[in-house]
Amino acid sequence: ECGCWKGHSSLIISTLLSKDNIKNQFHIFDSFEGGLSDKSAEDHNDQHELSAEEIFKEKEIFSSLEENVGKVLKNFDFIKLYKGWIPDRFKEVSGKRFAFVHVDVDLYEPTRDSLGFFFPRLIEGGAIVVDDYGMTQFPGCKKAVDEFLKLNKCAFFYEMPVGGCFIIK
Repeated sequence: ECGCWKGHSSLIISTLLSKDNIKNQFHIFDSFEGGLSDKSAEDHNDQHELSAEEIFKEKEIFSSLEENVGKVLKNFDFIKLYKGWIPDRFKEVSGKRFAFVHVDVDLYEPTRDSLGFFFPRLIEGGAIVVDDYGMTQFPGCKKAVDEFLKLNKCAFFYEMPVGGCFIIK
């Protein structure tokens, strides 16, 4: 999982994995350092430009602490948390293959970097879910996914009507 915020989706995924008795490790990457990274030009919303105060509040809202997420997930022994900005810690799992990847990093660069790293390591039939695709608050995420789709052959792409998408390899 790339970006876990307070661990809500991590808890759901972990619960599903434990019910199916799947014994693989669940890798969770997050900065745990105050929320969103700085926005690039691709992330600016033409409909509403945020003030410096609004940017600070947005970063504060999306911040989480590693110890709090650890508490939420304490009942699962197959989880490994990676503290750091995406993609800095990805190299630690570069030799692994993945069946499912959840990308919830909101912005262009970390979405682009997550797709670029994990898609080649995704098993055939594996899925990537991108949480913020099509969300007007995060236009850079959609741009990153659309650029990715132009360069990569996927077996299936679906844009969810309420936001988000999934990609099947």
